[in-house]
Amino acid sequence: MMNKKEAQQQIITHSFTMHYASSLPTVILIVMSFLIRVGAIKDESVDRIFSAEELSGYIGKDEGLIYLSVLGEVYDVTTGKDFYGEGTGYSFFAGRDGTASFFSGEFTDDGPLVKNILEYAPKEIKSMEQWRSFYETHESYFFVGKLEGEFYDSKGEPTKYLQDVQAKMNEEVKEL
Repeated sequence: MMNKKEAQQQIITHSFTMHYASSLPTVILIVMSFLIRVGAIKDESVDRIFSAEELSGYIGKDEGLIYLSVLGEVYDVTTGKDFYGEGTGYSFFAGRDGTASFFSGEFTDDGPLVKNILEYAPKEIKSMEQWRSFYETHESYFFVGKLEGEFYDSKGEPTKYLQDVQAKMNEEVKEL
């Protein structure tokens, strides 16, 4: 037989379990939303498609949002305004796809001399993928959509060019 204290504890435990068990789906949604927001999980359900013109408006002007694109994936980097905001060292990347410039280091409005990514070696293309991965997994930057153009079409589907880039990225890098 249970004593009074054990009975009270059992009632409290049962009440607590019943109350919070019904909230479990809500808790899971909150945690998932947080993980997506901090970039721990890429939210593949985001289907926003940006035009180059639209993306060019996200440069942090007047404390606005700062977006950049790498391999056609658009990331919100507003929390990095000290790096990407107006007048900073990486402001070149704000409001545009800077894929080739990430590798080449050429930060001019004309962009890098080699614009066709397929002209780079597989090892060089993999370094571009590492930049994309940096933004995808960064704790305070997050995925917000795709850029219509070279890498994605108007429906957000990968273009043949992106598929070719990914295929070349996956080629074996032969050591000399």
